[in-house]
Amino acid sequence: MKYLDFYKRLDSMKNKEYIENFLVYNSSLVIAGVKPAVTVTMKKSNRKLHNSWTSYGKSFLKNINLKFIELRESDSSIIVMIYDESILEKELNRKTHIEFLVNMGYPFEIKINEYVNTLKYRYDQYHCPHELGLFLGIPFEDVKDFMECTTKQCLLCGYWKVYNDSNKAKIIFNKYDRVKEYAIKNMLEGNSSRDLALSIKNSFYINAI
Repeated sequence: MKYLDFYKRLDSMKNKEYIENFLVYNSSLVIAGVKPAVTVTMKKSNRKLHNSWTSYGKSFLKNINLKFIELRESDSSIIVMIYDESILEKELNRKTHIEFLVNMGYPFEIKINEYVNTLKYRYDQYHCPHELGLFLGIPFEDVKDFMECTTKQCLLCGYWKVYNDSNKAKIIFNKYDRVKEYAIKNMLEGNSSRDLALSIKNSFYINAI
């Protein structure tokens, strides 16, 4: 019921308020510092969403200190990756990740702008390249197994397909759920988008990094 109430409330909002709350909810895991990046699809068939993103959404993300890149635009949608620059750099700056990404054509030296632009190029070339999972904070072994079409049994399917450490994944999934539930609860209580973003950050960010 809370999700139904949330979307009813969201749909009742005018364009600026609508896109700001839409973005806070969909990027809440990034705001909370528990995930380096998320992808969001802006469907052009939803004129309110598409027009509001263009008019208000981009500036709002900058105002709450999040970065974004439009990975691909088609006739039907825009795929946007929203990220926390410092957390994404920390996530990718691992030996396993760097070696994997360099083999995919990424620069040897991690510069987030270059990495993100390389991802955009590869997203356009390969539709949805497997290394996107690393940008989204999915464990390396799970990304690798998914990419290689492993014969391993999928142990858990939630925010990603888990092939290895299901106990750790359950803990992460529960953390993600808590952040999203917090965002919904506080939005339904009437918090403004900016106050909500700040509240999410204050409640979760320090413990996440």
